[in-house]
Amino acid sequence: MKNNHMKSLSLRWLLSTLIAVLSSGCAGAGSNRLVAEGNIGTTVSAVSHYGKGIGIGDFYINGQWGGVLYDGWGGGGATVCCVSLPRTTNAPTMVTVKWETYRTAVAEERWHEATIPVHFSVPPGDGDGLKVHFLPGHRVEIWYARIGLWDPEYPGPPYPRPPAPDYVPLPDEKPEPVKGK
Repeated sequence: MKNNHMKSLSLRWLLSTLIAVLSSGCAGAGSNRLVAEGNIGTTVSAVSHYGKGIGIGDFYINGQWGGVLYDGWGGGGATVCCVSLPRTTNAPTMVTVKWETYRTAVAEERWHEATIPVHFSVPPGDGDGLKVHFLPGHRVEIWYARIGLWDPEYPGPPYPRPPAPDYVPLPDEKPEPVKGK
């Protein structure tokens, strides 16, 4: 019993230390060595617009892990750190997003990749992180804004509201099983 308690305390200490170290990388301070000169570190949250019956396994932005969305409708609650962005945006800021979708009803997993621009509604450093939108047709958009995903004034795709529609497979994907049989 005592051994399990010590393991639990050690794990809590390790997790809190890891969170503190990762959070320091997102501060964007001039002396921060985790972010390249001329860049800022920013957090990432994501939301899925796919529908029911599909989830997003891991996703990455420029090789940095961004998280997991188990459900194909909604999300945005978890925020991870960090992705590096330029401090100034004189030219379009392009990022590469790689993500895995899975459909348990048909045992199908796929990786997707897209290089896309970041949409800035405020200058880098003035927002509250990147918002990744996974859209039907395996499209993706990224927004950097001061306003949260649930705010009606949010400039990106509107937050998915219930009820979630069924996922509609693309022609090259396995069809959904017939319900009720």
